[in-house]
Amino acid sequence: MNDAMKHPHGDLSGSIAIELANNQTLDDFCDEYISDYNRDRFEAIGIRLLLGKETIITVYALDKLRQEGSTYNSDKLPVKKFKLTELPADVLFSYCAGLNFTLSTGNYAIEDMEVMNK
Repeated sequence: MNDAMKHPHGDLSGSIAIELANNQTLDDFCDEYISDYNRDRFEAIGIRLLLGKETIITVYALDKLRQEGSTYNSDKLPVKKFKLTELPADVLFSYCAGLNFTLSTGNYAIEDMEVMNK
């Protein structure tokens, strides 16, 4: 792992998997909490949650109208970013049936580990 990926202050990073509850989708969340979200135009494809001094939920949605056009780099996906700054994180978590995540210091790649005490 290169030095740029290491966390000098003990920070952790990784990935998370979320099982959504009650057959809900990310689009359902967007419909309920983003006033200008339109399923005919957008498809939610990603979400970011910042928790700290402030809470920011950012949704990335594919702009299907722009995808059909030619006004964007064809090597990229045209997305619209929706930022929710007044919504508490527990509202987002109410859509979750479960969370599974692994974090690491970045000093070693998780995929290179072999667990010895199985």
